[in-house]
Amino acid sequence: MEHLIAFHFNDIELFKLRQLAATLKIPLKVIETTDYGQTIGALASGKKSPLIKPFTGDAPKESLLLICGFSEKRMDKLLLSLRRSSIQMDYKAVLTPANSQWNVLRLMLELRAEKAAYERKAP
Repeated sequence: MEHLIAFHFNDIELFKLRQLAATLKIPLKVIETTDYGQTIGALASGKKSPLIKPFTGDAPKESLLLICGFSEKRMDKLLLSLRRSSIQMDYKAVLTPANSQWNVLRLMLELRAEKAAYERKAP
């Protein structure tokens, strides 16, 4: 089932994201920083592990939109709508079998590393 998961959006950007999701009829989940230790897959499925303690450390300051379960056609429509919107976000990612076992902190580290590598290659 397609849905979006939002991490660390400020109130204004979250409001805009909620409007966009409602317009496109896409469910949107907002994750609290206390759940950043949970796996991405658990957050996406709504089946958090009771064995994982709430995260209490310094949370990443960047915003992240996790895209889950989209067909190629719906993904194209979502990405076009996001481009046309004025929603500011630091990262967008797609839920994959590989990253579903990572927690939010690991995903953010990977995204930062990819961004740094891309910026090094840019002219």
